[in-house]
Amino acid sequence: MSDLLPGLFAALLPDPERGDFTRRHGGDPAGWSALIGLAELFAGGAAVFSNGISHFQRLTAEHAAYLMEKIDPKDFEAGWAAYVGSGPLTVLHWLVQPWTWVLISIPVVGIVRLVTYAVNQDASGEPIVWAGVRLSQFLGRRLGKSRDLLRYGPQRPDRIVPSPGGLTILSCRPKPDWNPLVTIEIREKFYRVLRTDERQDGQWWVYAYVMREMPESEMIRYLIRYET
Repeated sequence: MSDLLPGLFAALLPDPERGDFTRRHGGDPAGWSALIGLAELFAGGAAVFSNGISHFQRLTAEHAAYLMEKIDPKDFEAGWAAYVGSGPLTVLHWLVQPWTWVLISIPVVGIVRLVTYAVNQDASGEPIVWAGVRLSQFLGRRLGKSRDLLRYGPQRPDRIVPSPGGLTILSCRPKPDWNPLVTIEIREKFYRVLRTDERQDGQWWVYAYVMREMPESEMIRYLIRYET
């Protein structure tokens, strides 16, 4: 059971989250995706059929009652033509209902899962899970930006302050490329990052890149030119 549940959960996830989850926890998402696809195809198809029949029966009964009330019983041909003509409108009325397309999407997703498994031996994620994952990621990014703005403040120029054996760059935003393996050229001198920490600089917090000046004999592997 412990091997089955990770595969079932992974079969619902979109890429690349599915691949990451499978590498960490194992499981067979492709097989589970095919089984889920079969269930969605038959259960979703039955739900679409049942909903359609119920909708048609209700509307045709309403149309029949309306025509019997409004049309003269002697004019049977006109009444019958109107009743038959209401059929396409009933179908159209069913198709424009939002719930109809929610139900139709279930067997469609099942077909996509089965085709993906048959062609690529791979899984296909669940659209509602994809939407939930992407929405949570979007909200997380927005929340992270809001937290960063409250902590580090608005965009502003870096400050360069002296430090023993080199200097320190105080920046309101992180510099992902700056690490101890790269060389930073600042004002025609070369530096290496000793460490990175956070410190308060006035009202806001900043990233502090503490650097030492490189000796002339030290080899430069990768160079970043810093524009002051």
